[in-house]
Amino acid sequence: MTDNITRINAHPREIKTAVALHWQDYPGSFKGLDLQTAELDCGDYDLGDGVRIERKSATDFTLAIMDKRFFGEVSKLKSSCDQAVYIVEGDIYAGRFHTDPVIVREAIAWMTVMQGVPLVPSPSEAFTAELLFAMATQVQHGWGNPVAMRNGKPFDPVNGQTYLVEGLPGVNAAMARVLLEQFGSAAGVFAAPVEMLAQVSGISLQAATRMRKVLDAQWAGGSRR
Repeated sequence: MTDNITRINAHPREIKTAVALHWQDYPGSFKGLDLQTAELDCGDYDLGDGVRIERKSATDFTLAIMDKRFFGEVSKLKSSCDQAVYIVEGDIYAGRFHTDPVIVREAIAWMTVMQGVPLVPSPSEAFTAELLFAMATQVQHGWGNPVAMRNGKPFDPVNGQTYLVEGLPGVNAAMARVLLEQFGSAAGVFAAPVEMLAQVSGISLQAATRMRKVLDAQWAGGSRR
């Protein structure tokens, strides 16, 4: 795996941060890393295959929640990629001026449960750098220690259809239920054109296009691409 090139596209504002400096200071720990700058429309890092990362300090994260820009940021990030991830550095729950812990908890619950965007805590910029490299390596080259995924396939029709629809890019359990209610069955969801998918609440035109791209792609004989 160390012979592979792992590309990370970073927003220009990230190039002089402690994250990028950690990669530069310890190149032997990040063999194959190809760090490029890119004017991303949202997020801080593009790891390839539709994975986009937003990095924030704990203070910036809670302030974004309190001034309500957080919700628009999450929605925009989610609509721009297949898998959005928030990495937050520091103690999210430490008391801060003008923050309400109830609002912070509710915002985190909305992001992770309702929007399907995971929140990954990080103790430092150095840890974030190491985590991003590990994420990018797995996204682009797979994991050297594969594990069985999506175990326990349900046999009953209701949970089975939810399981199938959840396999679409950007679709979590809540969104799968919304799609099934709209189209009546997993077959109906899979047959729906982009225009109809995009009419469902919570699904943007970009997200609908990614779904159809996956559903309509020609099987490439086991190749990832």
